[in-house]
Amino acid sequence: MSATDASQQANRAGMDPKRLVVIAYLGLGLIVAVFFANLFDQIAVRIGVGNGKVLEGLDWKYSHLVALAATIGLAAYLWTNPRTKSVSLEVAGELMKVTWPSFEETRVSTLAVVVASLVASVLLFGIDTLCLKVMVDWLPMIWGKL
Repeated sequence: MSATDASQQANRAGMDPKRLVVIAYLGLGLIVAVFFANLFDQIAVRIGVGNGKVLEGLDWKYSHLVALAATIGLAAYLWTNPRTKSVSLEVAGELMKVTWPSFEETRVSTLAVVVASLVASVLLFGIDTLCLKVMVDWLPMIWGKL
């Protein structure tokens, strides 16, 4: 399958680069929200501000709401920033052009890397052992006879 075929197949599936960007923003937003929640929780403890629970069943604190608002604000700023938005859409467009290897290709490549690593480790072990013998046993024995 060529790159053009993969691109056409992705386009037939109805994939839009904006969809990929939105999915990426949501995923990264979750990570940032968790980070901000922990950060704001620590800040509240350090400065001695009350951080009571807002929603009892979910154990949400005020710092979680501030983190959620900060994350939404950051995402909105990034989405409305023309430079960030254009770069995000370009990256998503390029990702749609990528032809990913099949499972069989990945398996064969992984096996080749494992075998090459094993061969290299055996060769390096042999060279290291030979060098150890030369430097620790043979050279002192030769120098002792001189």
